[in-house]
Amino acid sequence: MKTNGQIQLYPVLRLALFLIAGIVLGELLYGVLSFKAWFAATVVSLLLTLLAWKHCILQSVMIFITCMLFGGSLVSVELDKAYMPVPDKDMAYSAVVTSQPVVSGKVIRCDLMIADVNHPVKVKASIYRDERADKLCVGDGIKAVSLLEKPSGYADSDFDYGRYLLYHGYVATTFIYIDEWSKAVVDLTRLSLIQRTRIAALVFRDRLLRRYTDMGFSGQAYAVLAAMTLGDKSSLSDRLKEDYSVSGASHILALSGLHLGIIYAILSLIFLRRRWQIASQVLILLAIWTYVFIVGMSASVVRSAVMITVYSFVSLLNRNKMSLNTLAVAAVVILIVNPLYLYDVGFQMSFAAVFFIILFYRPVLNLIPGCVMGIPVIRQIWQMMSVSFAAQIGVAPLIAFYFGRFSCYFLLTNIIVVPAATIILYGVVLMAALSFVPYLQTLLSALLLKVVVLLNSGVSFVAELPGASIDGIAIGLLQLVLIYVAIFSFSVLVAYAKKMMW
Repeated sequence: MKTNGQIQLYPVLRLALFLIAGIVLGELLYGVLSFKAWFAATVVSLLLTLLAWKHCILQSVMIFITCMLFGGSLVSVELDKAYMPVPDKDMAYSAVVTSQPVVSGKVIRCDLMIADVNHPVKVKASIYRDERADKLCVGDGIKAVSLLEKPSGYADSDFDYGRYLLYHGYVATTFIYIDEWSKAVVDLTRLSLIQRTRIAALVFRDRLLRRYTDMGFSGQAYAVLAAMTLGDKSSLSDRLKEDYSVSGASHILALSGLHLGIIYAILSLIFLRRRWQIASQVLILLAIWTYVFIVGMSASVVRSAVMITVYSFVSLLNRNKMSLNTLAVAAVVILIVNPLYLYDVGFQMSFAAVFFIILFYRPVLNLIPGCVMGIPVIRQIWQMMSVSFAAQIGVAPLIAFYFGRFSCYFLLTNIIVVPAATIILYGVVLMAALSFVPYLQTLLSALLLKVVVLLNSGVSFVAELPGASIDGIAIGLLQLVLIYVAIFSFSVLVAYAKKMMW
């Protein structure tokens, strides 16, 4: 079927763009327009869309307007939850620890889920250190009395920490003194099934982390292994996190599409059979989502799991998995579940990376002549570098905007970290499979330890190279938009130049 323009080839992408526009508009107008106003406008727009079925262009316009109003309705609901009022005096409550407690000076920092209220809420807590606090673990219940305060930012920082917490589901922060809490058995019946399952999965993850220490992993080797495989970054030192940031390898420490992609590949080797393709995909997705629960259902890993799920179903339909429409479907699903994900830096960078890989991977790959690409080693290396370069085009402006940094040796870093991450994830799966053969498991854990140590050394080496990063970059939102406009304009210019040459 002939289309009247390139944009017509991507119908879901257009719907996603209008949904995003509605979310942005709803966030800007929050407090001016209520959810009832957005919902009423959405219903009226939907009715007008149905009545305009004889007028194709008008109906298309009304579909886009409905999507935009629907986005405004969604974000209005989530913002009402985020800005719910909290008591202005000390409150007695029962709560369960939902994140790995981290020592920070004289306090223990952790997330609490207050469970004895009609609508359980998540709180960022600081508990004054003592012997009891040092022994707190994920899943422990406590009874406490403290003042809940709405999240606020730091006076000497441009980063709005209060807004960040609110948009990530924290309704309050609190400080709990030594004599204001005690361990207790907490009734979790008011929590949703997903919330209870997540807590149980986090307790199981805690056991897996202890298994790492039993196998001889310690120090920063343990910290990196825990972050890369189970999503626990609490043991990472500031120095190592800075090395990974400067070298451009921070993405390897946060569970994301790269990690789930490798796990999906492992499971495909185990389950995938042509005759039982649908059953195999279902088993793989069940395993992926079980893993997502175990690692704590962080925003980045949930986002990646949704994308893999969409891609899996698209592959069963014999459609192109790596297309803008597929990416748009994943974005729509995620934003309908929680529209505030749009303001998550990880969400923006994940979709920017995949978007630019789809657009620029093939042109970058074709820069090398076919005769050279025929050499297997060169082909593998250049394919990996092409993916890294295309993704970096998409995320570099965002990194500069949010963090004021550009990593100059990101290609070199990815040559080190991507193969290492693959080996580590394959090794962890194999190590779990060999649990019934202790000798082989011990041997494999020793080899895996060496790989992690070499990875940390390689990242630190790159971070210490002269000019490893450009820091202190300060760009505004308008400059960020203009950078992306310039990138797209340049790509269009190159495409037309090639056509003219031919």
